[in-house]
Amino acid sequence: MKTKLLTLILFSLLMTMGMTNCSKNEFDPNDYVTSILTGEYGKSGPYHLYVTENGIPLDDYGYVRFDSKDLTVADFRFVKVIPGVSKKEFKNVPLIETEEGITFTIEYTQKNHTVSITGIVDFGEMSIDIKM
Repeated sequence: MKTKLLTLILFSLLMTMGMTNCSKNEFDPNDYVTSILTGEYGKSGPYHLYVTENGIPLDDYGYVRFDSKDLTVADFRFVKVIPGVSKKEFKNVPLIETEEGITFTIEYTQKNHTVSITGIVDFGEMSIDIKM
């Protein structure tokens, strides 16, 4: 009887130790917001993308992949979004947090022309304007 009781107590202690060491008990709001914003933004799906070129809405475009770990910088992959470019990636783009959402600006040179992409990411939506 004593052996069974001692075994039961020992087993209970081991289970308690194992459960407390394996899980994350603290809620980190930055992890939550980052997980909501990271994803592929397109015409359909849970993340919506709205694209304009020089202020005029575009009807035919692909998607933008947005990845950020701490919402201070992000990696972008534009697939069939920039006119004349099938795929373009940008790394470590600075992000600015505003009341409207997370904003960004990307500038690069394409065929001796400056291309500027400005955008905003908010819960489940991304809007970008491409100036060529």
